[in-house]
Formats: sequence, C-alpha cells, structure tokens
Amino acid sequence: MLIGVNISAQIRSFDEIPTNILNQIDKMGVNDSLVLNNYESDYFNVVFKDSLLNFNFSKKKIGFIGGGICSKCHYFKEERERYYSGKTTISSHLYIFEGEQKVEVGGYDAVIVCWSKFVYPKEEIVKKINKRQNKLKKK
Repeated sequence: MLIGVNISAQIRSFDEIPTNILNQIDKMGVNDSLVLNNYESDYFNVVFKDSLLNFNFSKKKIGFIGGGICSKCHYFKEERERYYSGKTTISSHLYIFEGEQKVEVGGYDAVIVCWSKFVYPKEEIVKKINKRQNKLKKK
C-alpha cells in the first residue's frame, strides 16, 4: 500500500511568483532531463510553496503526466505561452514520494499531474509512471 503526499494546492496567478524567478522562465524546460535545473526548482518551490511539507524541488527527479503533457519541456513550453499571454499557471496536482514509494515509481521524487479534474490515488500514478517507463524501454 502506498502512503504519501498528494497535494493540489498551488499558486494560480503569475502575479504571485517573484519577478526574479519569472525573468528566468526561458531557461526552464530547455531539456527533458528528469532532474530539475535550479530555475525549474525555484519555480516549483514557489508554485507549490503552501503544500511542500519540507519537500524541496532542488536536484529532484520529477515526472510529468496528464492532459497531453508528458515531459518537462512540454510543460514549460505551455507554461511560457500562458505567462506571455497573461493567463493563469497550468492547473496541477503534486504527488511526493519517499522511501519505498520512490522505488515503486522508478526513483521519481515527485510527479506533477497536469490538467486533470481528478485527484488520482497514488496507485494510479504509479501505474501511469510505470506504463510510460515500459513504453520508453521498448523504443
């Protein structure tokens, strides 16, 4: 059985994100490395600041799933478009994994589920991540 943190609270307005972080938005999502760069970490630490429970995105392996978004590059491409057009941030849910949970999801520290009206149980997130990893291994 998986225990862990699933959190959907996030900042929805770019106005709530410090300018020094938003000034670096073009340096976010420049590759699909699963480990976040400093700009990406800073961004998510602010966006999910009210829900982190001592979690810090720095140097963490993060997965992205849902709503057609399946990679870090795609997530930040869409987020930049939303920022430059004056829209809100992408609606997301954060799932944080620790200990044995990390092993079950292939070493991910957290997964961000985007554009979902539903809050999935952890077991569903594990299945989705494992399905994607198996698909990538076959390529």
